[in-house]
Amino acid sequence: MLEVLSRLIPALVRHILAYGELLSAEAADAARDLRRRLLALLIVLSSGAVALLMGCTWVIAATWDSPHRLQAVGGLCVGFTAIAMGSLWYANAAARRARPRPFERLGAEWNEDLRQLVALYPSLAGIERGRAGVTDGHGD
Repeated sequence: MLEVLSRLIPALVRHILAYGELLSAEAADAARDLRRRLLALLIVLSSGAVALLMGCTWVIAATWDSPHRLQAVGGLCVGFTAIAMGSLWYANAAARRARPRPFERLGAEWNEDLRQLVALYPSLAGIERGRAGVTDGHGD
């Protein structure tokens, strides 16, 4: 076993350094994506809230002295309910889109390295399966 480990140490050091670089790149990608999404969400929410408040104020002010003021308020309620339902549908559809999860590449590289190690050194098969969760070599 020590002989196998002495041959694996240089490869392990190279892989650890590569994992560090990949982890850094994936963390930067995830942070950049999160920053963009939060900024866009903040802009949409703030400008949308102001626009909706101004629109509602305009509709209520325009119909205040008319017999249709209750229908105007009811229409606003129905409209906002429709917007909420459409937003819920959109959020669920966006969540179902195929997009790589954060650190998915790192996990794929780790699984591939484990498969290669087991292929090179079959004596490690039991150890790797028990500790790393590699089950059958078919992926997840």
